[in-house]
Amino acid sequence: MISAFAAVLAAALLVLLLLCCGGLTELLVHAERGDGLMPLADRPNEGPLHFELIRTVVRQVPLLQRSVPALTGLLVLGCVCTLLRSLLHDRVRRSIRLHVSAAVSKLREHIHRHALRCNTGDLTGRQKKPAARLFRETADRLEDSATHWGFDHLTSLIDLAVLVLLMLLINWRVGAECLVPVIVCWHISRLEINRHAASTTLLSEQVERGIRRLTDDLDNAQMVAGYGMEESEHQQFSEALNQYRSRYHQLRRQQTHGRWMLMLIRLISVALPGYLIARHILAGDSLGLSAAVMLSLTVGLITSSLRTYRDVAVSESAAVVAADEIQQYLLRVPPVSQVVGAKFLEPMSRILVFDQVRVETETNPDLLSGLDLRIEAGQRISLLSLNPMETEALISLIPRFLDPVSGQVLIDGQDLRRATLESLRAEVLIVHGDAPVFNGTVLENITSRRSDISRQDAIEAGKLVHAESFIRRLPANYETMLGEHGTPLEPGQKFRLHLARAAARKPAVMIIREPEAPLDTETKTLL
Repeated sequence: MISAFAAVLAAALLVLLLLCCGGLTELLVHAERGDGLMPLADRPNEGPLHFELIRTVVRQVPLLQRSVPALTGLLVLGCVCTLLRSLLHDRVRRSIRLHVSAAVSKLREHIHRHALRCNTGDLTGRQKKPAARLFRETADRLEDSATHWGFDHLTSLIDLAVLVLLMLLINWRVGAECLVPVIVCWHISRLEINRHAASTTLLSEQVERGIRRLTDDLDNAQMVAGYGMEESEHQQFSEALNQYRSRYHQLRRQQTHGRWMLMLIRLISVALPGYLIARHILAGDSLGLSAAVMLSLTVGLITSSLRTYRDVAVSESAAVVAADEIQQYLLRVPPVSQVVGAKFLEPMSRILVFDQVRVETETNPDLLSGLDLRIEAGQRISLLSLNPMETEALISLIPRFLDPVSGQVLIDGQDLRRATLESLRAEVLIVHGDAPVFNGTVLENITSRRSDISRQDAIEAGKLVHAESFIRRLPANYETMLGEHGTPLEPGQKFRLHLARAAARKPAVMIIREPEAPLDTETKTLL
């Protein structure tokens, strides 16, 4: 609503600016009289410059009854109108961007939420790239395109409506005569642009195929030489090269022809209204020079607004493409979901079993094949593999970040696919050795900002994993800020902090991924 009101005010300022131009024309025409805009008040109605309101203003304001002060006042008013119109357009653009940004932020939240659901079992890292690209580049492109579309669509339509009304008020007969060629030329230019774009696309594809074929022929040198086909191959290459050159020059001619055609249409859209206006002046009609100048400027502004409105389709198309990319991603089905009738999983008390488990990826169809493994409760084991993806797949099966293609993973005889995800992941935690710390205090990093974990629980967890020693040396102990602008930690200290976070949850199964960064001597000794 605010955007529309500001756009209407900007259009009204455009009308006022055109009136100033008409007034300046009157001053120049009657410069020898030196009585400013008084000729406007003395003549009968002859367009908007001679409305009763304007005549009254001229009679009541002494400044407008002398040429130099009137000239100064009109120039200042014109500059003020131009500045205010720019400010209002900036206000419209900001308002539209705020609304678009809010909608795009919601989409980013959906992308983030969907990525957390879909990327848990991403062993190769390929699924992270599309999500990151959509979150940054595609969302930014959608925001920019939608903002441009909204701004151009709103301002150009309102400007067009106001300018057409002004043209008809100046002189409805001449205005209608001028509008017809402008609208016809605009429609023809749209058709020509669409035809030119389709033709250029077709020729460009043909040129691209031609150059690709020529390039492919260069890769057959060994076979051609081996079979003695140099002469025939060279002849075919020359024919293909000539065909490529012909299509290339045809493409350039098509582009040049399109530019000249558009230039001719635009010239006609300006020249024909100008001819009609000049003819009425020469015929001695009631159309004065000031009204003619205003009509000419209005025709030019209408042509510019129509061109802007035509380009709205480009922004709309870019926004639709970006929105469709995001929608296609959000429609992807997560690889792991909770089955209907899933049961609460009790903490593991006996055994974890991998029964004939098979896991495959796009690049490795036999990543895990027929895996059998039994881990007793309370048992500690180490997983070593020459292929890191194998161990990554194995540990991802336990909290159901990934489901096996075949086989079962069972805790105390219960298939994990029949357990609720919340109860399962409350009992199975993975400690990421190289993960960054959160932006927050040490206490918030250990408790994960969960209200069910008390400060005492966090302190006990810190003591359990030997993190208490370095935490007490920090500037504010457990209230020390960490993260982007906080106190930096060494890799070993981060690792112990991650261990404390997991220990505070008291999971039944803890999976520790050792950090790749070298640990300090103190951490090695304590662990």
